Amino acid sequence: MAISNLKSKDDRKRRRAVRELFELDDEKHLSAFVPLLADPDIWYRSKAIDAFRMWSIRQEVSVLEPLITHQNIEFNRVAANLLEKFDNAETEVIRRLFDKDDLVCQIRSAEFILKCDGQELFFAELLKNPDARLRIIALESKYSSTEILADTLNDDSIKVVEFCLNVLNDNKYKLDDEIINSMVNRGVSNKLLIPYLFDNDPEKLVELAAHIGRQDVKILVDTLRKNCISVDDEPIKSMINSNQRVIVGRWLQGKKGPSEDALRWEIIGDETVDEIERARFLERLFSRCAEAEIKAKAKEIAETSNSELIKLTAHNLSTASEQAQS
Repeated sequence: MAISNLKSKDDRKRRRAVRELFELDDEKHLSAFVPLLADPDIWYRSKAIDAFRMWSIRQEVSVLEPLITHQNIEFNRVAANLLEKFDNAETEVIRRLFDKDDLVCQIRSAEFILKCDGQELFFAELLKNPDARLRIIALESKYSSTEILADTLNDDSIKVVEFCLNVLNDNKYKLDDEIINSMVNRGVSNKLLIPYLFDNDPEKLVELAAHIGRQDVKILVDTLRKNCISVDDEPIKSMINSNQRVIVGRWLQGKKGPSEDALRWEIIGDETVDEIERARFLERLFSRCAEAEIKAKAKEIAETSNSELIKLTAHNLSTASEQAQS
């Protein structure tokens, strides 16, 4: 009776029928709601969508076809967002969703299709798609491989390159110098290259450190801080040996110990290092200004430095504890 009343001209009967069918909560009644997708009253259309959200996921994915083939793009998107709740079996109707000129539909349907077996051709097509997000979905799938990821490092999209590098790094896949040089020459962000080189090609990382800008120095220092504890760690020793003193000095921030302090004072006393950087290294020692060794070293620097900025900063450091007491 309720299903019959869905076609009634009496609006009260129709609304009651909708409520009764929802109370019955039987997924077999879903087909009765399909005509309501075209109803002029938004209330009935919304209830039809609610029915799909409740009952379609208890059935095969093919029951989404009325939403997928509908002219209303919002209905298409409802179907797309429901796909994650279905087992991956039927793909023919989902290909029709992928063919929609809508990125939400394409992304969700591509994710669904690539979880299914036998989709090698679709994977190959998706790798050539002009949208970078869809290419990444292909690269995330079970059809991808480290070799394909490495080959895709020449992609025009930095986001695609970043994805490939991250996965290759996780897999400890070593790239040859030609590929790395190509990425550097193409302007691929060092933000992507530095973590990879740290794990896979320390020598290339040292080489890169000599040519990076201020912002990339920060990325490199952060990477070293996350992974290096001691001045005896190989990446730090390599930076010291290659005379990357600004990088080493920044890495030393917050570190304390005989070896660390000796290296810090060596860098501060090096007149070839930028004086602003050295002044900052001194300023970071103000929290230790009461230590006798800090005061003595600061006084020595203040008396011997050729830089007025370093002299002034070192003098202030050597007298900071006395000024605090007074």
